[in-house]
Amino acid sequence: MASNLWTDLEALRRLARSQRVARFAPGSATASRQGVPPGPFPPFPILPELEIHALDLTARLANGDFCDFFFLSDSELALVMADVSGKGVPAAVLRGVTRSVLRNLASMEASPGETLSRLNRILCEANLGSMFLTLFLGQYRIPTGLLRYANAGHPVPFHIGRNGGVEPFGEVTGPILGILDSRDYADREGWLAVGDKLVLVTDGVTEARDPEGNFFAPSPLAACLEGEASSTPSALCENLGRSVRSFQKGLWQDDATVLVLQRNL
Repeated sequence: MASNLWTDLEALRRLARSQRVARFAPGSATASRQGVPPGPFPPFPILPELEIHALDLTARLANGDFCDFFFLSDSELALVMADVSGKGVPAAVLRGVTRSVLRNLASMEASPGETLSRLNRILCEANLGSMFLTLFLGQYRIPTGLLRYANAGHPVPFHIGRNGGVEPFGEVTGPILGILDSRDYADREGWLAVGDKLVLVTDGVTEARDPEGNFFAPSPLAACLEGEASSTPSALCENLGRSVRSFQKGLWQDDATVLVLQRNL
């Protein structure tokens, strides 16, 4: 693990140097995105206790949105939703390196807030200039439905009850990552009852706009989610993606990513 983390840090330092050089490089604003496709989602876990699905709606070939999920133990699942500032190759590179660094840090048996505090210090030490990211990190206890989380300036998730009620899940617990290295991130807790869903999104969903400039959140988004209590996570992702596309009427402005977790048992 230590050697992998060292490689990740070196990649961050190279990215920081390339960003500083790019500010003065002729033609840097039109850097090629060829050969840098969005990273694939990991395999969805097949467990009777839960169902999980995700959807990536990419506005460009290379983007900064990412979600992730991985087991911390047999009974605990990590959930990640993040959005890197900017577009193109630099955002895609920072996305990939941050995902790898975060996986290393999350395996150290720290709380979500402690993990984000460590990640923030690493990003600030890399001196990435104007680049930053928002990130939600949750630790979901499979047997109980308890979700401990920390939220670094990311859009608040949504909770869909089995009766169809929709409400925000939790709160932001710290600032965006990569700007201020002296900040700590608080932990919060929430619960999913059997049949409940947790919906994580990036601001490509919440800040989607129609041609008249109206935002998708809160009203159209809430109306969309209120009709999804009986949908599977995969169907909810697809339905929400279609709703966002339809709302924008073909004027695709930003990358959008959706992750849905449902507690079954």
